[in-house]
Amino acid sequence: MTLQLMARARAVVHGACAAAVLATGLLIHPGGEAAVPSPTVVGPVPSQAPGSASRDYPWMSTMHNLAAVGYVEEEYFIEGTANRYNTAVPLGTNGSVVSSGHPYRTRILVRRPVSPWKFNGTVLAEWQNVTAGYDLDAMWGASFEHITRSGYAWVGISAQRVGVQGTPNGLRNWSTTRYGTLDVTAGGTVVDDSLSYDIYAQALQALRQPTGVRPLGKLEAKRVLAIGASQSAGRLQVFINALHPLIGDPVDAYLLYIGGGRVRSDLTVPIFKLISETDVPPQVASRQPDTPLFRFWEVAGTSHSGRRTVLNTRPLLARDGVAPTVGDCARPPYPRVPIQYVINAVYDHMVRWVRDGVQPPSAPPITTEGAVIQRDAYGNALGGIRLAEFAVPTALNSGANTGAAFCILYGTYIPFEQSLIDQLYPTHGSYVAPVFTQAHDTVRDGYVLWQDALRTKHLAAHSIVGHGTPCSATCRAAQDLLEASYFYLYTSGADDELTHKVIRVIKALSRGDATGGQTQAVAHKLVRHTLNDYIDDVQRLQAKGRLSQVSASELVNGASAILATLP
Repeated sequence: MTLQLMARARAVVHGACAAAVLATGLLIHPGGEAAVPSPTVVGPVPSQAPGSASRDYPWMSTMHNLAAVGYVEEEYFIEGTANRYNTAVPLGTNGSVVSSGHPYRTRILVRRPVSPWKFNGTVLAEWQNVTAGYDLDAMWGASFEHITRSGYAWVGISAQRVGVQGTPNGLRNWSTTRYGTLDVTAGGTVVDDSLSYDIYAQALQALRQPTGVRPLGKLEAKRVLAIGASQSAGRLQVFINALHPLIGDPVDAYLLYIGGGRVRSDLTVPIFKLISETDVPPQVASRQPDTPLFRFWEVAGTSHSGRRTVLNTRPLLARDGVAPTVGDCARPPYPRVPIQYVINAVYDHMVRWVRDGVQPPSAPPITTEGAVIQRDAYGNALGGIRLAEFAVPTALNSGANTGAAFCILYGTYIPFEQSLIDQLYPTHGSYVAPVFTQAHDTVRDGYVLWQDALRTKHLAAHSIVGHGTPCSATCRAAQDLLEASYFYLYTSGADDELTHKVIRVIKALSRGDATGGQTQAVAHKLVRHTLNDYIDDVQRLQAKGRLSQVSASELVNGASAILATLP
């Protein structure tokens, strides 16, 4: 059967099953038994303003102005009874029910288009990551721009004990007022997360076949993609290998991001694995060849946890009263290679894969000898998907680092010395031209979407590379402010105007660093004027309700820190 016919057949089967069992709220497994019940849904749960001292609002409520892009954030509680499963089975063997009837109550967080006309029919159902001891919407933070511009619905599912009942930052401990009734341990009798798989599946069923309250409102889910990052990808790997034939009916495809090992090859739904450079050495033994229903991509110059995670979580943790995990790394962390662009492309590929049977392209792996990544003269990895920000290098961007806390996940970013930059790119055009070419090629090859390639080209065209002017620590802080401005201002409608102001600041600082003296004094005067205007603009956006207090504070603090360094 061709992939196109398989996709059409799957759509027909979903529609037929839905019609046949709507009254019972169950999907019927091919073997005849009821597979996944639809849980009771309560909500949307009323909320106070994020940041309220009452903590009666959704944990990690987004800082972005969703209303400005036609989206809404709502939280729901779901409850029912879940099975415990034995998942410790050989690859290719199904798990089995150990015991049944375990009560649970948890939450799902929904960010969706308000209008059905904006909805593209696809739900991204994220298994919330709990590695840091709290629920983390890692996939949302990476791709919220593409999610909102393309009409996806995103749903975060809290399935694990640490995220719901962990100490000190599980949901119940963080806000007894809001989350005191949540429990994914059946009253403390099941504390090994063995209920999490059925809880997750039932949450998906609430999206696919709601029997009462509809978490998606008027939206009809045509496709549900199960997605998870890192530890959550590992949970999805277990779900795929042991349980998909039993309770995977609501899932149309899986994305395992920066985690998860080998997966079984006999399923009839697509599986996509996407990993960063950090993940390659431990994943070498788990590499699998592509098949009509499996893809494995590796992105060079990227880290397991990067700048996007920092931009998304740092201000929300501060708002919600949680101390971030800190530690000194051996080398400067966070590569500046935007792996989120590849994630965005993967989502669109998965939709076509499920809907039309169109397979994504294959991609070359990062070059390894054994489990050791092979590198060029600058220390950058060979092979893999090579984004323009990496293939036309201005820095060491590596997935490796060491040090305290989670430093091994943060990668390394060390800008090249100015002398090397001047040698590589004697003119601005000698930098911009290969960036444009590589950006074009990554779109042609299917690894990046044209919208993201356009931003890559824009930043290259407005960069200081090839002008023979240096970038001091203050200049680099302005470059970080540029990235933050795009992230926090995206939904405000003012991102173009304010990012161009930051670009002017970067160029002025670089010119001043190159010349010194009176020219530098004039440059610093321009920087002060521009940044003060920038701060005023940000505060006006906040006053008009177009920018949250959280986002405004991040941007004002970033600009103020640059001003404080000027003589």
